[in-house]
Amino acid sequence: MKTSYNRKTSPKVIGGHVQRKNNHKKTARLGYVVDRVSPSRGFIHVVSKKEIHDFFDIIPDWFEISEGIESVFLAGEDEYTDGYYRHFTNDDTGCIWLCAWPKDLWIEHTDCYYQEHSWIFEILGVVCESTEKEVECEASSSCENNISVKEQAESALDMELIDESLDKVEPQKETEIIWTCYFTPLQAKAFTLMHVFLHELGHHVDKLRSPKQNRMRGGEEFAENYAKRRFFELWNDYETKFGLVR
Repeated sequence: MKTSYNRKTSPKVIGGHVQRKNNHKKTARLGYVVDRVSPSRGFIHVVSKKEIHDFFDIIPDWFEISEGIESVFLAGEDEYTDGYYRHFTNDDTGCIWLCAWPKDLWIEHTDCYYQEHSWIFEILGVVCESTEKEVECEASSSCENNISVKEQAESALDMELIDESLDKVEPQKETEIIWTCYFTPLQAKAFTLMHVFLHELGHHVDKLRSPKQNRMRGGEEFAENYAKRRFFELWNDYETKFGLVR
């Protein structure tokens, strides 16, 4: 069941006559929808639809910055991202997806991701530990030897030579630092609302600040900085609303 705000689903009756619906009005103008899909086995949503609505209540400028957001969607799992924002140019609306988590709430991150988010992990009290893993560079990866072989083959304009050359290259091994973060349910909820959602909202705000409100010029840097700034603005109100995290 969808939960909506200020969304009309039936036409008015004027003078005893049912009026035609105005389907040309942009959906986001009528209100946003918070919806969910059941995740696959082994995955869960760490926030509920009600908690998302409750979170909106602590954002003082929500009415202004939510203009154009058509839906916030609790989506299925995605091994490559925590969430994402999409702008639909045809009707000039946007949608925010929040992805499901592994049921045990143990998340593996690259060292780069961990370094960028260690500040919030520390505030939330998330236990994280690092391990070194050896990974193989595939023939199609950016390993130096593989690139040189491919470039030589491409210069000869011989696609068969490309395939044969890459098959002969032995995979190289690299040592990569992987961080495993052990979240509690409260920490996972806080991270999703106070960082993932705010990051994706940052993309929407980035769009709103463009001259025609149709481009996101700031990219990931703007969204990440926006999420961090709003985190510190809202953190006390979050703990008042949802309780202590640590």
